[in-house]
Amino acid sequence: MRKGFTLIELIVVVIVVGILATIAIPQYLRATERAKGAKARSALGLVAGAEKQARADTDLYVSTSDASLVADLGTYTEMDSIANDPDWDYDVAAVGGASFTATATRVGGGTNAGETISLTDAGVWGGDFTP
Repeated sequence: MRKGFTLIELIVVVIVVGILATIAIPQYLRATERAKGAKARSALGLVAGAEKQARADTDLYVSTSDASLVADLGTYTEMDSIANDPDWDYDVAAVGGASFTATATRVGGGTNAGETISLTDAGVWGGDFTP
């Protein structure tokens, strides 16, 4: 009696593994994009909270960008991890100091590059990010 696998058995195993990979890899990529979107929503919530604290102190919302996030809002909440996020760029546009819209823009070369998630001072979510 011979030991080992036949060529047919090995081909069947390779085909089954290929089919499983074709199903699993896109699901994994979608799950990681959804997680990155949740991270951005959490960060925007922190930015909105810091903006509201800044307005309580100065009666104005602050316009800021990713580069100056720590300097402008870092005294109100920890902004280092938000400002150094490799997946998203964050910007806050304050209109006359009376309202603001915080926006996260997806960076990178993936299918979601350039898509946004936004949050206004009224708590309205927007954007075109679709993981």
